[in-house]
Amino acid sequence: MKLIMVGLDHTTAPVVIRERLAFNGSLLPDALKQLTSRQGDRRPILSEAVILSTCNRVEIYGVAREAHKEREVVRFLSEFHEIPEEQFAHCLLIHTGEAVSRHLGQTAAGLRSLVLGEAQIQGQVRTAAEEAQKVGTLGPGLDRLFRNAITSGKRVRHETTLGQGAASVSQAGVELARMRLGSLEGVSVALIGSGEVSELAAQNLLANGARNLMIVNRTLANAEKLAERYSARAYSFDNLHHVLSHADIVISSTAAPTTILHRDQIADALQAKREQCGDQQQEMLLIDLAVPRDIDEDVAEIPGVYLATVDDLREVISHTLELRNAVAAIAERIVEEEMEKFNAWLRSQDALPILSTMRQQAETLRSSEVERAMRRLNDLSPEQQSVIEAFSHALVNKLLHHPTLRVKSAAAQGEGQRYAMILRDLFDIETI
Repeated sequence: MKLIMVGLDHTTAPVVIRERLAFNGSLLPDALKQLTSRQGDRRPILSEAVILSTCNRVEIYGVAREAHKEREVVRFLSEFHEIPEEQFAHCLLIHTGEAVSRHLGQTAAGLRSLVLGEAQIQGQVRTAAEEAQKVGTLGPGLDRLFRNAITSGKRVRHETTLGQGAASVSQAGVELARMRLGSLEGVSVALIGSGEVSELAAQNLLANGARNLMIVNRTLANAEKLAERYSARAYSFDNLHHVLSHADIVISSTAAPTTILHRDQIADALQAKREQCGDQQQEMLLIDLAVPRDIDEDVAEIPGVYLATVDDLREVISHTLELRNAVAAIAERIVEEEMEKFNAWLRSQDALPILSTMRQQAETLRSSEVERAMRRLNDLSPEQQSVIEAFSHALVNKLLHHPTLRVKSAAAQGEGQRYAMILRDLFDIETI
């Protein structure tokens, strides 16, 4: 089994690159199908595929039938998103074999997150596997890999304090607002989007003293559901100007493929806000937690507007990083322990081709010898023939049982290839 991962994250690529390679909404199923299906005269790139696309990472996990498929995955990223490779190739992380499981295990545990130990990533890893299962690209290899990674993440959260503090991007965004304004008491906050990020932001805003929350969503019913839970007011996008003109802080986290807040909108809203208050010193803090971004970057050029993206949260994160680094070492050991279970299984797969060929060869010999014996023993009843067939099957299985167990055990210790060569020589097996 040839396991690969090709991707990038916040440690290797800025948001301007991550957003261009993100797989959002309807793009994800189509991408998974293209990775695992024949395209014209091209053979499928992968036999199994999962795409993990979040605000901080875009990663393609796959099982390939042939070696060195990583190059084709890079080409796929370029062609699918219509971006020349030279614009992102220098940002890529490429792993194969056991390095893939180590990377995913660390990711699921929050060890590779912008906010070390963030709580959301484990659910995102699970969702990525579930989406692949719906499309039909989650095979036995990646299914086992992702289940082990999720288990490692659970253990880290239960057995360490890594998740304490600003444990999500939402919480870090609220903390950034608190640091910027000094206090959130009495401020008006507009949350654009009604998903998990907005809900976590609402929780953290209320915990920090904010009371005047406005939730905006394209589907008003979704905004109303979230607003009801947090004593907020719900608005549709038709009322966006009204909401913006009454907001001190705007936190946006939609799944829109392109920006939804533009310079003219923000400038008009800020001007309306100043006219209402009779105060030309009124300012507005915009926090864009979406990838692709929700807010045009030139909004930051408006006097009195401060714009932050997910990449600007490092200032907040540094306050809790030192404490978490001490705990991270313990979390790393948990991840290594849990993912070693998968790696042992992965190594055992090295022995499967030779064992399969050996059994096929044994079955061919068994069938041939039984047929010859039957011809020499005339007038056997069906019951007698059945006894001979059962005897021959049992004999072959018992002869191969212990060697099979020993070879699988050796393969789990990394000796699969060596034992495969020995079996090939001993049983004169030409192909593996």
